[in-house]
Amino acid sequence: MIKKREKNAGVMEFTSFKKKESVTDDELIQSVIQFETSFLANQEGVLFHCLVRNFNNEYANVLFTDNMDSLNKLLEAANENDSAKHFFSLIDNESVNMIFHKIEKEIFMLPEYFSCVEHGTFSLKNKDRFDDLIKVSNTIEKEYLNKTENTKAHFIGTVSENLYSEVTFGETLGKTKETCFGYIENVFCKPLLEMADETTMKLDFWYLIA
Repeated sequence: MIKKREKNAGVMEFTSFKKKESVTDDELIQSVIQFETSFLANQEGVLFHCLVRNFNNEYANVLFTDNMDSLNKLLEAANENDSAKHFFSLIDNESVNMIFHKIEKEIFMLPEYFSCVEHGTFSLKNKDRFDDLIKVSNTIEKEYLNKTENTKAHFIGTVSENLYSEVTFGETLGKTKETCFGYIENVFCKPLLEMADETTMKLDFWYLIA
């Protein structure tokens, strides 16, 4: 894992994938560690990196940079790096889903500790209500999420036109799921659910492995 907390994070890359059937978990994890030490640690603007997994035997590469320019330069350089190419060679290319999130917070500092990532995306029923979305998110943080010690960090991100994300870092998988499902009955969270187009909602929970 790479974790640098001295700068504000502006962008998150969340790339989910499956490994090739012939690749073991140990081989994948070792390749990620080598990818971090030989490549990512030397790239300008990299603030955080880890590998997570869900209960569907999918993995996700989680990467934070200070801005999109740093991320673009990193992605270009990865194509010429041996450790990056080795890591990529273990992945089933048809399973790859890469998402870039522009973090919609003036200040977003990465948590000191977490073991779970809640990753959800959705569109708004009314695409002109972005400002309302941010206000509701701020209220949810203040009145709900921050009242539990499990919540370590949270943000709303912009993925593309009228496609947004809500990402939460939690101390444990169980408590993070419990808190998320609590949105349904919480008075401060219901406005977000009412704004979102439920037909576009995608949600999953991922636990830290490297």
